[in-house]
Amino acid sequence: MEQSKSNSVFVEAVDAAEEYVKKLEDLLKTLTEAEHQVKHSAKQARADVNFALDTLAATFTNALKRRRSMLLEEVDRLCSEGLEPLIECRDLITTQMQVAHSYANEGRHSLNGSNKCPVAESWDDYTHSYAECGAAFLGRLPAVPNLEDIPGVQFECCLHAIEADLVHAVERVGSVSRLGPVQICAVEEKPGALLVHWQQVETEKPAEIGSFRLQRAYGDARGRRELEANFHDEYVGPECHHLIRNLRPKEPVTLRVCCREDSELAPWSTWSVLHVAATSLPPFCWEGTNQNYTITNEKQLATKSTAETSVLFSCGPQFGPGHAVEFTVLECGAGCSDEGLALADHHFSDENLLQPGVIFVNAQGSVFVDGKGKTTKLPPLEKGSKLCFTCEHVRSSKVRIHIDSGNKTVAYDWNVSSPLQKLFFAISFGQVGWKVLVE
Repeated sequence: MEQSKSNSVFVEAVDAAEEYVKKLEDLLKTLTEAEHQVKHSAKQARADVNFALDTLAATFTNALKRRRSMLLEEVDRLCSEGLEPLIECRDLITTQMQVAHSYANEGRHSLNGSNKCPVAESWDDYTHSYAECGAAFLGRLPAVPNLEDIPGVQFECCLHAIEADLVHAVERVGSVSRLGPVQICAVEEKPGALLVHWQQVETEKPAEIGSFRLQRAYGDARGRRELEANFHDEYVGPECHHLIRNLRPKEPVTLRVCCREDSELAPWSTWSVLHVAATSLPPFCWEGTNQNYTITNEKQLATKSTAETSVLFSCGPQFGPGHAVEFTVLECGAGCSDEGLALADHHFSDENLLQPGVIFVNAQGSVFVDGKGKTTKLPPLEKGSKLCFTCEHVRSSKVRIHIDSGNKTVAYDWNVSSPLQKLFFAISFGQVGWKVLVE
């Protein structure tokens, strides 16, 4: 007996030790993920710094080259414009100098006897003619521009001020932060969807946030820069949560969020830490066994195909506390009082939704709880109408159902057999042509 008690103590101690080891292993796994996040984010930040500054350096160098070329072209233009009249003046002076030299040589040679006057002309006539010829151009000097009237090409550059401005601008390029200003704080699994929550974190430079931007990429994009182009906007607005719909069960998506101040001109902040999540819950869908409805679009779209009144249920009990199911009427009929949308706490064969255990909204907008009509009336179901049921747990045997349709919202406390038991959603139509999408 004593040995049996001792063995029991040993077994409990061993089990406790193994459980302790398992918890420590889980902590080590979490620690490893944390270390990876720090190291990978630092590596990525280094790459981003180098890329940004290398890009700026290349852009600045190219801009300087273009500016140098423009300035030198302007110097060449002013130089050419300034030299053109001076070259013309030089050519004129050179020509006149040649003429004057020739004239002077002729006269000198005549005086020395090297040149003789023409036979038909006397020496006096030749001398007179020579003097008249010189008088025609001697003494008339070309106009040479004054130095103050011609270009003195200058380059002006307030280098010290520009250097100071550039240095100041460069010193304000970029910043390194411990975390982005907004982070994903929780992700809730929903049927075929994920409800993503985010919040502002404490930073060195707190800002008045005006809007948030949530993006999604399929798969695990952590550490894979080539998947950057796969991210696309899921939500842009002031709310701190968003429901991402139409997700396949167990297929991961990568999420990130950023923010900006209360101005459309303000730049977006850095992104949050990447968050990978998946839903294990199948999306809301219709059962595929009812011959009076055609089910398409991955069992989310139901089209009434016969003229027989029939109730179409969801593919099993899928709806419960914390869920929101939305119906969109894509096509509609006239809308009778016994046609419409419903929640049911059980599956039944009766083709009537006006009964206990059912919350029913008919096509005319009337609401019935457990078969009893309510005074509040919602907008009628028409083409394009959207109606949403939201469920929350109140107490042991009661849930609160919120119904949103158009611009109206109502809520009813509803007794159910068990708040942990999921509910069915359903539609009932008799006319052909009704088409309802569930999400």
